[in-house]
Amino acid sequence: MIGKIYLEVDRFFPSSKTCHVCLNQVGSLPLDVRFWTCENCHTKHDRDVNAAINLTDEGLRILTSGTGDKACRPDVSRSNRGRKKSTTALSVGQEAGECTRSVTLW
Repeated sequence: MIGKIYLEVDRFFPSSKTCHVCLNQVGSLPLDVRFWTCENCHTKHDRDVNAAINLTDEGLRILTSGTGDKACRPDVSRSNRGRKKSTTALSVGQEAGECTRSVTLW
């Protein structure tokens, strides 16, 4: 991953149910709801596109705040085995059972 930074965002970050325009968060958003409208700014959202924007923004926030680990170790790579984090080897400083979502910023 030359020229890229790999970050992991907390698994429970509310990326799908937070409006990326005004940051208003809906209380409940069942998985079968694929499109929704923000009650605050009336922006219409595609659930997956909105989540992708929010995850990118959160990754950039972590990166610019200086509190995120840049993960520049040689044993860090994107898993190609889907979402099974239990099959991914742990990096130095990572604890077993840590719940995260990965974000690649480019």
